[in-house]
Amino acid sequence: MAVLLVAGSAWAHDLPYALQGIPPPPPTVDPGPEAATLRIRILEAATRQPVAATVSVNDGDQEPDDDPLRLFSLRRSANRHKGAIRLRKIPYYFYADGGCVVRVPPGPVSIEVRKGYEFRPVHLTLTAPARESVEVEVALERSIDMAALGWYSGDTHIHMERTGRNDDALLAVTSAKGIRYAYLLSMNTRGYDAGGPRYESYRQQTGLGDDTVARRGPYHITSGQEYRTAPLGHVTIALPDDYVAAGGLTEDVNRGPSLAVIADQTHALRGFIGLAHGGYFNQEADRLLLEGKMDYLELLQFGEYRSLGLEGWYDFLNIGYQLPMVGASDFPPTRELSSEMTYAWSDTVPTPRSYAEALAAGRSFATSGPMLFLAVAGAKPGSRLHYARGEEPVLPVEIRVHSPQYPVRYLDLVVNGQVVERQFAAEGRSEWALKHLLPVRTSCWIAARTHADAGTDAHTNPVYVYVGDRRPFSPESARRIIGRLDGSAAAIRIPEVVSQIETLRMELEAMIREPRRTTLPLPAIAP
Repeated sequence: MAVLLVAGSAWAHDLPYALQGIPPPPPTVDPGPEAATLRIRILEAATRQPVAATVSVNDGDQEPDDDPLRLFSLRRSANRHKGAIRLRKIPYYFYADGGCVVRVPPGPVSIEVRKGYEFRPVHLTLTAPARESVEVEVALERSIDMAALGWYSGDTHIHMERTGRNDDALLAVTSAKGIRYAYLLSMNTRGYDAGGPRYESYRQQTGLGDDTVARRGPYHITSGQEYRTAPLGHVTIALPDDYVAAGGLTEDVNRGPSLAVIADQTHALRGFIGLAHGGYFNQEADRLLLEGKMDYLELLQFGEYRSLGLEGWYDFLNIGYQLPMVGASDFPPTRELSSEMTYAWSDTVPTPRSYAEALAAGRSFATSGPMLFLAVAGAKPGSRLHYARGEEPVLPVEIRVHSPQYPVRYLDLVVNGQVVERQFAAEGRSEWALKHLLPVRTSCWIAARTHADAGTDAHTNPVYVYVGDRRPFSPESARRIIGRLDGSAAAIRIPEVVSQIETLRMELEAMIREPRRTTLPLPAIAP
């Protein structure tokens, strides 16, 4: 298959899969002149109200003749050859907003209906008589009600054009995937014109920010942007009052400005900024994280921990940063809408803004299926526990997993980047619980991870534990960051960015000599 390679930021966006073509989907199968007609109604079992969901008929062979959401179907959108998530076995599906009509060949028929990770998939088989109409009712039951437990789903990286007239369709699609907070982003190409048509794709034509919130029941969409530059990286921007100014109109974003400038502009516009795709190597990622410019690091994506990966994220936690991580799908460059998402905890129903605040505070876990709950001495992810110098608390740690759709094989308790307890089940488990008494003598961070085969993973953000007035510090992690800074300094051709990278490198070297003396913007330790 011939592959068209586009220079500039599009190339970086697709690394490391730019050389892989997208396999064409098989065509649908004509049901023939004797076709039966399925009239499918989809309800939520508890309320008996119509709901949106994804539907696969005969393993994807048949789809509706008249489908207002056809553009979003798995057959017509997304990259089926990118990342570990491509290994997940799923049939071709389409979106149905409460129901659909599908013609099928007479005889045995299979139907599969899904709605995100919280509802139990429904699998039906029936016999359809030739040339007859068959009424089918599908009642979807929850396996878990995360919102009732205070956990709310969201995806901060979705590319769908918003015209001002298609909100109903967008809400049907995002609610079908169980996304309560969907952040729709435009995306610049090789140039930048602050949302104008020349260099902006997936345009958000109703503007950006709080005023663009639309909702259907508990499901919300709002508009933001992704700012992309090939030598420095990509960032996602949620809820800015307007497009960032960047350096003004330009045909070439690769000449600057720094993404640190974009971060400052984002915060001045009341927006939240995330480092996309795991940050990429030899770009500006480590500089941005060291300077505290990012509200969160987008790490779990395409069914894997991208670019900096878990080790790179752990490096920053290991030198004292409180750096939240999120999961986000980057649909449609990925295989499925919200194959990865983030669950944030809140004691009240969030708004899109307070949901983003919860992400920035690390009150969350990222997942590609499993629901993962962590409590350290009763504290949830994002919490900070403080103990006096000389205290040696023994902290009760509880971890629970709920994952009926994609059973997990491993459950890890992670402290300062090291697995201190691992449980394993070769056959995989849908439910799991771990209790551990953790003695603590020095400051540390504590997190949980569960995983199985490629494309099934979840990781909590940490609970931070401080003993006395010291943060965690690992010279080895600092040296790894220095190594990555060296790679960035050698690759980047923007002098002011290289100069700042070299300053940060010297700061880390000084920190290795004396961890407590630093000008880096590390979080305060005091309660």
